[in-house]
Amino acid sequence: MASSKKPLSNKVKASASKKTKQLLLLNEVDKAFVSLNQSHKKIKSMTVALSGGVDSVVLLHLLHSLQKKHRFSLNAIHVHHGLSKNADKWVKFCEKLCRDLSVPLDVNYVKLPQKKSLGIEAEARQLRYEKLLQSKSDLIVLAHHADDQAETFLLQLIRGAGVKGLSSMAHFDDARKLWRPLLNTSRSDIENYTKQHKLKWIEDESNQNIDFDRNFIRSKVLPILKNRFNHIIKVISRSSSHLAEAQNLLDDLAKLDLKSYLKSIKYKHILQVKYLNKLSLIRAKNVLRYWLEMNDQLMPSKDLLDELLKQVLHAKKDAALKIELSKDHEIRRYKDEIYLVKKNQQTNKNYEIVWNGEAEILLPNGTKLKFKKVKGRGISFEKMKNKKLMISNRKGGEFFKPDSKRPTKKIKQILQESDLPPWERQSFPLIFISEKLASVPNLGVDIKFQTKLKEVGLEIILQDPQ
Repeated sequence: MASSKKPLSNKVKASASKKTKQLLLLNEVDKAFVSLNQSHKKIKSMTVALSGGVDSVVLLHLLHSLQKKHRFSLNAIHVHHGLSKNADKWVKFCEKLCRDLSVPLDVNYVKLPQKKSLGIEAEARQLRYEKLLQSKSDLIVLAHHADDQAETFLLQLIRGAGVKGLSSMAHFDDARKLWRPLLNTSRSDIENYTKQHKLKWIEDESNQNIDFDRNFIRSKVLPILKNRFNHIIKVISRSSSHLAEAQNLLDDLAKLDLKSYLKSIKYKHILQVKYLNKLSLIRAKNVLRYWLEMNDQLMPSKDLLDELLKQVLHAKKDAALKIELSKDHEIRRYKDEIYLVKKNQQTNKNYEIVWNGEAEILLPNGTKLKFKKVKGRGISFEKMKNKKLMISNRKGGEFFKPDSKRPTKKIKQILQESDLPPWERQSFPLIFISEKLASVPNLGVDIKFQTKLKEVGLEIILQDPQ
């Protein structure tokens, strides 16, 4: 007897396939979260970077669907750049979306600098990440997907990026607590999810502007590649993964090398040159690159990195080497060490600060003084009684005697003997009591103000800005 069941129409099959994909997407994010939760400490809170666009709306919906099951707190953050005339409308959209889902939203207003040395896109991205990274959540969750990864790969390829640049975005960035659960998900699957769940989102009109390189790749280049090579997105993703593994090996090698060449973890901004000379140029460059990265510096161009390495390795010990790295930092060499120096550390402006009992004071040169009551050392409180404690940079001609058995010395001589780099000496803080030099932080207390064995004294420690 013939079966009475009617074959499923193509329309019904397509609908069933879409529902299956939506469940798969939720399951994939669920599995990724469980795996991440097991490999790291238990995740109790997450913050979604919510632009209001289709990707971040889907991400918020997915995590909201999993929130009850995994019992984590969920927040969202929206960054208002003010670049679009519709920016205020986007804020209202995000506020309504989060209100409907009972998800707390933090809206941050930022202003791009007038001089955009990195370009509009890069400056906006940098400001956005600065705000995101201020989150106290266990994880900051980003909605980057497989098509974004392909766009980033092609952008970096066009710019001549190396292994690190071509490895593109990581699923999980442990150092910055960033998680990208949709990185293996295509843009089409995300759009299908919105249809299935009848989600609304906003469109950023700037995405249609092909004057921006990323938009040009998205709308003009990738469609041609997809039409010719069906699996191009997956292939690029696989290549990025291979390159990420290669970069991890390079980073591991740099870490091994830095155990010998870094002055110490405490002074991670100081690199010892004499050891770099023992490495091949390629390996020395890898160390230099990793050292800049661990100090949160944007990677310089290949030409600048090559020139930096050349000058660092071949400059004479007494050479006044100074190389501008960015608008905020420069590289300097002193004796056998190179320093990453903030430009505001080199100020020669005089300063005078009265201590009013604070636990710490930030100085104009970026360093910090910490004050602590201790027994048997430091500046005697008895000798400070009813007197003003003043912090000032050296003016010249100061004398200091921390040891009764040794002669009085000029501060200039003491700072030279301490191996303090020349650019830090002028702004180095000195402690005066009633206009008399009482202490040189980290180097000692003058015998006239020293604490007796059982007395309570004031210990003043100078902390490096790095």
